[in-house]
Amino acid sequence: MRSLRILVVTNMYPTPEKPIFGVFVARQMAGVEKLGHTVQVEFIRGDRSMGPYARGMRRVRSLTRKGAFDIVHAHYGLSGFVAAFQSIPLVVSFCGSDLLGVPNERGGITSKSRLEIKLSHIAARRADGIICKSEGMRESLPDRRDRDRARVIGNGVDTDSFRPGDRALARGRLGLSPTDRLILFPQDPAKSAIKRFDLARSAVQHLGNGHEAKLWEVHGVTPELMPDYYHAADCLLLTSDHEGSPNVVKEALCCDLPVVSVDVGDVKHWLAMVPGCELVASDPGAIAQGIEQVLGTTGRVDGSRVRAALSSDIVAKEVVQLYEAVLDARASRDSRNR
Repeated sequence: MRSLRILVVTNMYPTPEKPIFGVFVARQMAGVEKLGHTVQVEFIRGDRSMGPYARGMRRVRSLTRKGAFDIVHAHYGLSGFVAAFQSIPLVVSFCGSDLLGVPNERGGITSKSRLEIKLSHIAARRADGIICKSEGMRESLPDRRDRDRARVIGNGVDTDSFRPGDRALARGRLGLSPTDRLILFPQDPAKSAIKRFDLARSAVQHLGNGHEAKLWEVHGVTPELMPDYYHAADCLLLTSDHEGSPNVVKEALCCDLPVVSVDVGDVKHWLAMVPGCELVASDPGAIAQGIEQVLGTTGRVDGSRVRAALSSDIVAKEVVQLYEAVLDARASRDSRNR
């Protein structure tokens, strides 16, 4: 297998200030590097204005003109649009809201999302290879040709870190009561209404006698420490209105932590692999019943099938196989045109 030189263009990447921001991008590309390939990251810090995207477009075109890279891999639709106007092969990974949008309070999607989706569609049309995190995202692509050639490759999980562990030891390290029943809600309720903390809180208030539990809000934890939180909890709760392929669900399952979740993104696919989890309607009573069902069992599930499917090594190999297919197709096309 040839060693490839990959330029990664992304608007999500961990920093000391935001250690979990885009950590799945960093993990995936670290897995690609482990396979013997060279990766350079061009991080577009576009969270405050669109200016960095315009500068990023110029930067990407400059870098790719120098012949230093074989392929560009853009993560998120806006990054894909930035990388779509240069000459070397391009793979775009779509991550969720770039294709599905961000809901607004009126039941539609925000105006900013509508623009991002249009730019994502342009990126998909111009890309040589397309990765979607879930089947639902693939189906949202408006052009049948793009749907047909898109590959569904979920974010990998560092299964060396996210694996079964001892609850008592984890609670001891975190200074938690050994007897409290804890429902892990790994989102910041102040940052996004999409995560529906209100629904999670209401569901916990609906728990019947004998199923009392605490809703445990956890956010801003570095990836290295996060496994202890999964090990310490009794279940994970996901109540979002909107997700692509939520990493928290896959990480929890890899830690053998049962999950109660609404049917969003690709959660149904992963929960089907792990008996003992509950897929529920987006309703406080239904969610409460799911939590009660999980809390009434032995407390751990068998996430071995998820660990096998989502190890970083396996996902990295799938990504590199797509690179190879894209490069071979471009070479064949160029040969025919000569």
